[in-house]
Amino acid sequence: MFCTIRIISAQNIIKRIPDDQFGLSYAEVFENMHYNQMYRPQVHYTPITGQIADATGLIYYKGMYHLFYMYDEWSRSRRYNKNWGYATSYDCIYWEQKPQILNSLLDNRPGSGCGIVDWNNTLGLQSGIEKTLVVFYTDYGRGSCLAFSRDAGKTWIRHKSNPVIPMPSGRSDRDPLVFWYKPDQSWRLVQFEEPGFAFYKSQNLIKWDFLSRIEGFYECPDFFELPLDGDCTNKRWIILDANCEYRIGEFNGTEFISTMQNMKIDYGDLYATQTYKHSYEGDGPLIQLAFLKLNGKPDHDRVWSQQQCFPCELKLRTINGDMKLCRYPIDGIKQLRYDSHIWNDIIIRADDNPLADIHGDVFEIIVEMDFSKSSGFEFIIRGERILFNAQNNLLKIQGKEINLNTMSQKMKIRVIIDRNSLELFVNEGEISYSSLFYPNENDMGLKFSSLGGNLTNVNLELYKLSSIWLKREQELGFFRSTKE
Repeated sequence: MFCTIRIISAQNIIKRIPDDQFGLSYAEVFENMHYNQMYRPQVHYTPITGQIADATGLIYYKGMYHLFYMYDEWSRSRRYNKNWGYATSYDCIYWEQKPQILNSLLDNRPGSGCGIVDWNNTLGLQSGIEKTLVVFYTDYGRGSCLAFSRDAGKTWIRHKSNPVIPMPSGRSDRDPLVFWYKPDQSWRLVQFEEPGFAFYKSQNLIKWDFLSRIEGFYECPDFFELPLDGDCTNKRWIILDANCEYRIGEFNGTEFISTMQNMKIDYGDLYATQTYKHSYEGDGPLIQLAFLKLNGKPDHDRVWSQQQCFPCELKLRTINGDMKLCRYPIDGIKQLRYDSHIWNDIIIRADDNPLADIHGDVFEIIVEMDFSKSSGFEFIIRGERILFNAQNNLLKIQGKEINLNTMSQKMKIRVIIDRNSLELFVNEGEISYSSLFYPNENDMGLKFSSLGGNLTNVNLELYKLSSIWLKREQELGFFRSTKE
């Protein structure tokens, strides 16, 4: 028996969902099974195809970081194939993409949620040596639901009792965040119920009793406790929403109490942050992920859209007499550094540029300086300008102005530059700015200079960063040239 093979041009191969204007064709996916496209992030997580959004269901278990995220593998915008993407890592740097869980049909276009380890077998589902992993998610047709894994994340089963919190008629309550409350050895849940967040309590993760509400927050809550200035005898609770707005206060198990106004943890396009809680007691470094939001429609021809931020550790610090939540890149970035350039205790004048002879597209730059004898400083990164005016303490970037409120004339700036993103951290994360950008592909130049006068006591470090995808590309049969 013979069969005829018909070759179809890439232009004529149909999309996975024909009427999705942002859909991907089979040909596009086939030709791009690698991570070396012009704007593809090299040190930030992206799925190999499709749109990535909210980090959700973050679980740390037996040395493994489990990352779930809102996802559509066949489109640049989540619509028909909306599900939870899945990846794992041992260090939050190198990621392995796994098969997605949940789906648009059975879970009614599932929305964000959270992940936990059922350390005490609350659900009574542990059947072997592995603890039960649990994800809570939004089912827009039914309410807050859960799925569980008894084999360390290899397979996932929806619970028969779903939904555990039914969706009220005419509402879209969503984004459940579950955490262990140590004082009374029970669980708490906080979720978005417009115009704010609502708290619930449970002994078994199935039956939830309403506790209280707090207004003034939008979507995707995160809630955690941190020591102030590293003092484990002096802790505060922090509540955080999708827009990176937070408050610091106290939690008595029933309600969150705070006298402060909302503050920002990031001034760019970081959205829907979540953190890894290392155990049911909440110990260990608090590592945060979120996605860098694309403003507007995805009017590009790339086979992926958006990306996760670089993982950051959160700390609560006292700054100028006030408590402030700070975020700073995890130390794992050090394993990506190569081709270092270091200047110690130099002076930089207005016409100087120590970075003039360095070109590339993926960098980490760290600079400490005294600007008391300068009008400020300027970075130009592949055409993107970052300007600090020392006269009014304003940092200008991508058309935005950020008041640094600095009381010192010394400053530390750290920048992570990827092929299409820029993340800037001021004074160990006191201020952060995270955003996508799309430089001219031929512009690989860098500049750092004084705006006037002299920057003194300058310590400047620049590192090129290697790709996190080289091994994965080889597994897929793609070998990129390492020549620059």
